[in-house]
Amino acid sequence: MHIARLLEASADRYPDHLALIFEDRRWTYAEWLGRVRRFAQALSDLGVRPGDRVAFYVSTSENSVTTYFACQMLGAVAVPMNFRLSPGEAAHILQDSGARVLVYGRNLTENALKVAGQVRSVHDFIGCAYDKANIPDGHHHFDTLAEETVDRHETRPIPASDAISSLVYTSGTTGRPKGVIHTHANDIAIAMNCVMEYSLSHADSALHIAPLYHVGGMQAYFIPHLLVGGTNVVIGRYEAEKTLETIASEKITTLFAVPTQIQEMLFHPRFAEYDVSSLRLITTGGAAISSTTMERVMMEFCPGIFNGYGMTEASLTLVLHPEDALRKLGSCGKPTLISECRIISDDQGREVPPSETVEQGRIGQLIVRGAQAMEGYWNNPFETQKKLKAGWIYTGDLFSQDTDGFYYFHGRADDMIVSGGENIYPREVEEALYRCPGVQEAAVVGLADEKWGQVVTAFIVRSDPALTAEKLDAFCKTGDDLAPYKRPKRYEFLDELPFNPSGKVLKRELVARYNPPAAA
Repeated sequence: MHIARLLEASADRYPDHLALIFEDRRWTYAEWLGRVRRFAQALSDLGVRPGDRVAFYVSTSENSVTTYFACQMLGAVAVPMNFRLSPGEAAHILQDSGARVLVYGRNLTENALKVAGQVRSVHDFIGCAYDKANIPDGHHHFDTLAEETVDRHETRPIPASDAISSLVYTSGTTGRPKGVIHTHANDIAIAMNCVMEYSLSHADSALHIAPLYHVGGMQAYFIPHLLVGGTNVVIGRYEAEKTLETIASEKITTLFAVPTQIQEMLFHPRFAEYDVSSLRLITTGGAAISSTTMERVMMEFCPGIFNGYGMTEASLTLVLHPEDALRKLGSCGKPTLISECRIISDDQGREVPPSETVEQGRIGQLIVRGAQAMEGYWNNPFETQKKLKAGWIYTGDLFSQDTDGFYYFHGRADDMIVSGGENIYPREVEEALYRCPGVQEAAVVGLADEKWGQVVTAFIVRSDPALTAEKLDAFCKTGDDLAPYKRPKRYEFLDELPFNPSGKVLKRELVARYNPPAAA
């Protein structure tokens, strides 16, 4: 079984069903399969062979998925890249992966030209501009290749299940991005896992506002809908009202959005004007959400909300189903059908026992294994050895578990605050702050302090402009959620928190920006 076969199988079963919608263009499965085959032939004509890396530096678009599936047909390795990367950052990934071809987006021509001067491994550049006249000399035009190339139906070797399908680079929240090796078997396991957990079917229409260079957007959302022969609707750039409009006009049934996006849509002044009743499922993750907001989401937006936890190295490891969304608010749920999870307290692998309540829960590092687990990091045996031990991925994420088997995220081990010799887990403080009226978003970090080593600092985005540090402090003092040493000693109010594209708060950025100069 290989990934290109998933597209071919859906085209065999549903040739006339809408496969892909992007901007004003629509393709049935038969039409899109033809376009993918022509682009695969074009790559082959450029010299791309099995195992060669083909990078795409493209915003969320049809170009992303056509390139990805063309690579799978050739047995080549897709290398999706964050389109927000600077030329220097893009050059690092191209050099690290040894990419032979670079497909670049409409607005990234200048960046691509800068990259061309820095990277020698790239032989061919393919631009996605609307007009062929806007493509630089010596570069190829994406639409021309995808539409005018003659598909010669060449017989190509079928990739083995353990062949590399893609190198998905991490978001770099803990250092330079690392290339996570995904095989055909990994990505098919991820897709089947999501189909089963979300009960996806041929009748579903998925809306894509999440980046397709990210495992959450491609492997855990686009490919599962393609696997069942559903329709994938792609929006190039997320905007709250545009998303609501598309849900209504295209009768969208499933949506993957981070909590910030869900709240932006729910609280949009024109939310009530759009018919979102076609939605049966929203899947989210990456950040906390208050019980009040969750209740509104389920009442006004969509009752079927799933909260998932995963990583580039092992996608969709835990999932909280809608029936538990309020009863177990704050939980990431239980292991998915193909996932095995443990919480350990030390390098010897001693397991942390479950607790009656989250507050009493002992905290340890989550380790996971399953068919979706990565093969390792590209050209990085040292980091592979640290992360992958005896088939288990050591996530570096802190979790506890209750006696019902639900898992609770407490932050990265690197994010733990040590104040006056006491260990404080930021997620615990954030959960308490979310219960305070007027708090829309909260992020907690430890900033350097001469007396305590670190002080608990809360960054707040307000939904109520009248909310003050004094009111927050009073709320924390009168509540039963936080011991005195865990309460924030400092509050900073921001218009918005810094997020990466997968919805994770960039806490390193907050620490770098607000740490005392001496500490920095």
